[in-house]
This record gives sequence, structure tokens and C-alpha cells, in this order.
Amino acid sequence: MTPEQESQHLKQASNEELCAYLAAKIRRSRKLRKESQVQFAARAGIALRTYKRLETYGQGHLETFLKALSALDRCHYLNLLFPFDQPKPRILSLEERLEAMRKRSSESNN
Repeated sequence: MTPEQESQHLKQASNEELCAYLAAKIRRSRKLRKESQVQFAARAGIALRTYKRLETYGQGHLETFLKALSALDRCHYLNLLFPFDQPKPRILSLEERLEAMRKRSSESNN
């Protein structure tokens, strides 16, 4: 699946599918580090049973998820979840733009 296809799939995914997706990503990252569930859970400070539930079913508390992210050295990516913290400027209608231009024009003539 290409990144574009994956993004499109995630936009339409249910909460259950998103949990399974995140669980699979965590499991894959742990395995790439060649760590057992026991080793990873201990290093992350998560009870083994709790970690297994997170990795297998995508179930758990936000704190458990964050501990797993931290152990995977992925917390620095959290800012990408909310890239637009500043409100977008309101787009003016044509009438509002014309009125603003008239005001600027009259102010510069005075």
C-alpha cells in the first residue's frame, strides 16, 4: 500500500481499525528492535499483561500508548498530529474585500 493509499484508508477507518493499525505499528517497531514483549514491556514500564492487550487488541489507556511511544523513541512525532494550532484566517467575501479597498482608498486620499 502506498503512503497515499494508507492515508486514504486511515481517513475512512473505524475506531477499531485505527486501534488495530496503531497496535500493528507498535508490534512491528518492537520486533524491528528484536525485543520480546517481556523485554519491551519492562523497558517501557508497562505491565506485561497490559502491554500484550495494547499490542494484540489495540486496547489500553492513553498513558500506556504514550509509554510505548516513548520506549520506541517516537514521542517527538506527536506534534505532527495537530499541525495547525493557529486558527486559519477567515476568507473575506468579494463584497468585504471591495469595502476594505474602498476604506483604504479613502484613508489614503485624506
